[in-house]
Amino acid sequence: MRKKTLSIILDVFIGLLVITIILLIWMIGKRGAAPIQAQEQKDEPLVPVVTAEQGTVAVEAEPTEAAAAEPTEDKILYATPDTSSTVNVRSGAGTNFDKLGSASAGEEFEVISVLAVGWTKLSYRGDEGYIHNDYLDYYYKVQDENGNETREDIELADIPKVEE
Repeated sequence: MRKKTLSIILDVFIGLLVITIILLIWMIGKRGAAPIQAQEQKDEPLVPVVTAEQGTVAVEAEPTEAAAAEPTEDKILYATPDTSSTVNVRSGAGTNFDKLGSASAGEEFEVISVLAVGWTKLSYRGDEGYIHNDYLDYYYKVQDENGNETREDIELADIPKVEE
């Protein structure tokens, strides 16, 4: 290649790099400050923490003054596929992992953990399997004082994520 051609290619590359950096700075500035991690008010309840113990996900929160009188109980998180057909169940958190099988809408799975990478680890036919979060609805089973079981839906955004 000629020296002039290489110079033009290098100039274009540097120009694109500068534009990319400017866009990144603009996007970071538009996003604003990072969320505050520490709690600022005493009366505000703490964010639930998900821990996995023997295949269950327990939601624990330190009680506030208002909640101190109420007994805390462990809730088991469940998920069911939200799909018109079936969804793949994988051996790991990613499409590059082996397919263990599939799950249909309405099948119920006990959640082991919800991963920050966008996958849910769940109990699948006596083993562990992974389904992408986009294909699941999440809920707790709750019993009223008469022993009747109801479903308490929970949004994915409200479920703490874990690293794996």
